[in-house]
Amino acid sequence: MASLFDVSSMTLSSMSLQHPTVEEGLVAEEALLDMVCQGEASLGWLAWSPRDRGLVMPRRHERLAGFPDARARLGQAGWPIRFRSTGGTPVPQSPAVVNLALAVRCRVGGSAAHLEWGYHRLGDPWCDWLGALGVTDADLGAAPGAYCDGRFNVRVSGRKLVGTAQRWRRVRGCRDMALLVHGAMQVDDTPEALVAVVNAFQAAIDDPQRFQAASHIALRDVLPELDVETAIPDLLERLVAEEGVAPV
Repeated sequence: MASLFDVSSMTLSSMSLQHPTVEEGLVAEEALLDMVCQGEASLGWLAWSPRDRGLVMPRRHERLAGFPDARARLGQAGWPIRFRSTGGTPVPQSPAVVNLALAVRCRVGGSAAHLEWGYHRLGDPWCDWLGALGVTDADLGAAPGAYCDGRFNVRVSGRKLVGTAQRWRRVRGCRDMALLVHGAMQVDDTPEALVAVVNAFQAAIDDPQRFQAASHIALRDVLPELDVETAIPDLLERLVAEEGVAPV
């Protein structure tokens, strides 16, 4: 099991939900992956919900012609742009979002099957956690119309609750790989509010694609009485205890 490491006032591999800034949370996730890449641990995890707000996207968006104007508009609206290392479309981060990141050391071959394994390594325990809380229709799949949609969202009633992403890097000095798999779950606020932020960016860069609030769902819509702070440790326990190795 991974040791404790302090990064930007955060504790890696803590069983508690932490509340950094968006920037601190993104830096800590990179540190978590680096910890496994450097051979300091074979497993590490992090749960965080930011105390500020930001619209997080891949750095490639900087190359868009309308990006400077979009950045200014979003900043004036209280949604500064931040960058992440994984792909996809812009995703809002705010106190209404809980992020879980899991870093795992494993060995993979040339098959793309390890990508599916990585998503199931995060998504299956997440669905089990929801099931234990009484949610009977949680599964993994696409949610057409959602921002940053993919085949391995955690869904409830076919609507996106958790967006997932992953990143792979080589472990130093060997052929093993380090996987960072990440999930962002909307726990509060309305889907309309967060979708509106992403659509504002789309409009500012003159991209005609718009996303639909009806494709998203918040945890409070499903479990309105749940105390997230006290429920997250059980989710982390399930993620950490999950067995299995990536296909070779």
